[in-house]
Amino acid sequence: MDYYYNFCGVPFRIAAPEALWEDSDSPKFRCAPCAPAITIEITSAPQLPAMTGRFLGHRGEKYIWRDGSTVTRLTQDVFRSQPHMLCTYDLNHPGSVRCIAREEDWRWATRSQFLWPGVSLPQLLLHHDTLTFHASYVAHQGWGILFTAPSQTGKSTQASIWEKHRGARVLNGDKAAVRLGERPMVHGMPFSGTSGICENVSMPLGCIVVLSQAKENAVRRLGAQEALSLLSPNVFSDQLISEEWQKTLLLLLDFMAAVPIYALACTPDVRAVEELEAAMARDGLQFSH
Repeated sequence: MDYYYNFCGVPFRIAAPEALWEDSDSPKFRCAPCAPAITIEITSAPQLPAMTGRFLGHRGEKYIWRDGSTVTRLTQDVFRSQPHMLCTYDLNHPGSVRCIAREEDWRWATRSQFLWPGVSLPQLLLHHDTLTFHASYVAHQGWGILFTAPSQTGKSTQASIWEKHRGARVLNGDKAAVRLGERPMVHGMPFSGTSGICENVSMPLGCIVVLSQAKENAVRRLGAQEALSLLSPNVFSDQLISEEWQKTLLLLLDFMAAVPIYALACTPDVRAVEELEAAMARDGLQFSH
């Protein structure tokens, strides 16, 4: 069975031996059959094959091997502590991806929240000048604002405050992708962590805000070096794959030259919105076309 999707303007085809266990998120990104930039072939097997190449390490639930230019990522089920999907592609030809899911985990592994991380979607988009951020994505007056920070810092809280007090709309509570072009564009992603908010909407990126909790609000615009150090931990990329990590850093530098990056130490109330708005006004950032 063939499934066609469009993520951030990049067309994908998934070829699978049986129906994917799609939930409500993935179908929002379906598109008509087309010539794909990336084809992902998913098969199933009773057990995943043994890994080959050199084991590089792991990041969270992903374990990474490399054999020449071939990268293999093994995704482990965080709830049952066992691997359920293997994804392999060649760094020189990232448009062709092979994945294997354990037969007994098919329904689990092909749900939106697990399928797209399992097939290494953020890493594949990286090869199309796109970075995926751990961020709440908010639309305000035709522009996108990203609130990024480690988990439990208050991304969703700040996004909901903008929604309540400024009429903004939260489009994804946990993930967003930014693609470089004539100007950076922010795009919805087909998975959203535990937020449950996932919309397929794209728009120009207005700014990125790095959050921290505080008793008093304070905001400042970041220079390149500090912005790079604060943003890079919140991007879905692997330092273990040197080519992809170098690409990530170069894209971050390009984004930082194109849009303002702010650090906002904030309280969980409308005063944080007012503080950020004042900084944007000082920088001449107007949310209108």
